[in-house]
Amino acid sequence: MPAISKELFYEKVTDDTSCNVIHYWEKDCLKKNFSWYFIKNLILGSGKFFLPVYILKLALNYKKAKDKKFLLSLILSEARSIIYGIAMGEMIVATMCFNRAILGRLHYYPILFIPGAISGLSVLIESKENQILDALIFFNSLVETVLNKLQLSVKMETFAFMLVSGALMSILENRKKDIKFMYLWFYTPQRIQQADDKQNRSCIHKESCFEYVYKGFGKYFALGYAVNIVRSVLPRMGRMVQKPSLLVRLLLNKSNFLFGLLIGSYTGLYKLISCYLNKTSVVKKEFRGLISGFLSGAAYAIYPSVQVFVIAITTLLQSNCLRKIFLDTHV
Repeated sequence: MPAISKELFYEKVTDDTSCNVIHYWEKDCLKKNFSWYFIKNLILGSGKFFLPVYILKLALNYKKAKDKKFLLSLILSEARSIIYGIAMGEMIVATMCFNRAILGRLHYYPILFIPGAISGLSVLIESKENQILDALIFFNSLVETVLNKLQLSVKMETFAFMLVSGALMSILENRKKDIKFMYLWFYTPQRIQQADDKQNRSCIHKESCFEYVYKGFGKYFALGYAVNIVRSVLPRMGRMVQKPSLLVRLLLNKSNFLFGLLIGSYTGLYKLISCYLNKTSVVKKEFRGLISGFLSGAAYAIYPSVQVFVIAITTLLQSNCLRKIFLDTHV
């Protein structure tokens, strides 16, 4: 989204500027919300926005791909999310007009801040699971905006990711109970307690360490490759129907392989370092997740992805906050 300075805003938007500049398709403030042009674009925009989420959900639950109830639930969830998107869009534009009527003119800060805050109520249309998902999506967007503003070098960004990764994997590996909240992080290590209960083996897996590592790399490389393709295909579906050769070019795009390599290398490195630390007992088990997470975070340099960094930060905040709440209420 392009940014506009406060000075330029007040230079172009005067006291006489009406809210017609916002709803240019319909001059009447009441009629504009019921305009088919507006509703149609909200439906299309919301559908395109949420479709990758449900495709990813289907990919992660591929074993349920033949379950009709599961597929129906995804379709109904997509429809519900579209209704949520329509409600949000309607509330944003309606609040802008209301602000113009109350304040007497369009102002720089209230023009989107107040409508954005009020339109957040539309999330109540969603299911409880999707309310959390929507909150994560918007919070991730906020954190991503802040990170992009900082403009860190690749080295600094990689080091920062390594720190976040170490803290996150330490919390996940040392958790006392199974995770019961929704999060977007792609890899969750087994709990230390689970590892100790399995026939006193130094490693938590049945196969050899080599097989454990390369299978982990292959699985998560495929996941990263597929996710990046889905993200790239959906905005270009219309063009691909007209020109199918674009799909082949997209499948062979270098960025897909690099993103897959990032996800696969991170997981493979984490498993490799964990196996080494388990077998050598160089450090206490409570710190293995911290060290493995920190060192495996170096894979971020392969293909720096702000989205992956943002998800790591969000999941860390979720895990830490819920961990504190749990400890505070059960001490």
